[in-house]
Amino acid sequence: MSTEIPFADLIAPVKDRMFETVWRILRHPQDAEDALQNALTTIWRQRARIAGHRVPQALILKICADTAIDQFRRRRSVKHTGVPLEESMASQEPSPLGHAIEREHQEILLAAIARLSPNQAASIVMRHLQGESLSDIAAALGCGIETVREHLDRGKKRLDQLVGYLATPRPPGLAVLGVAPLDTPLPAREKTQTPKENER
Repeated sequence: MSTEIPFADLIAPVKDRMFETVWRILRHPQDAEDALQNALTTIWRQRARIAGHRVPQALILKICADTAIDQFRRRRSVKHTGVPLEESMASQEPSPLGHAIEREHQEILLAAIARLSPNQAASIVMRHLQGESLSDIAAALGCGIETVREHLDRGKKRLDQLVGYLATPRPPGLAVLGVAPLDTPLPAREKTQTPKENER
């Protein structure tokens, strides 16, 4: 008799946070949906390993972050950066110029994160965009807490070298990551089907 955890139950504790994760990295509705679908496929294929993991929710969010970063790299490789600068400035939102500049800064920052090592990028995203604990990040990466601290420290120093000029006055460390506040509204979206639902 199978004791496998149903897929819906496996992702239920972090289902909403999964889209938040890919959205805060990509800031483009279609790219975020594509990344989420790719993440769901990966999670579905690795569901047995994830279910047996010490912190399955953290591992699921790591997969989402990795997938979103990969999607961002592909997006830049085809010169697609979401909403054009001119379109942002022409919007009816308050302070369109400031909004356009913030979007440009977001793209530069994400490009810098994409240049980090995989573990550094995952640690930065999980800690500062997802708010995960050091112990959960360590479990997701399969390393110790001190190693996570090293990934974070080296990643922050590298980001400060790459994009520290975006902040005025220039703050130390990861203060430049403030361009992706967690209270930014998420876009309206349709229900995303899981791989199992797609098979019906």
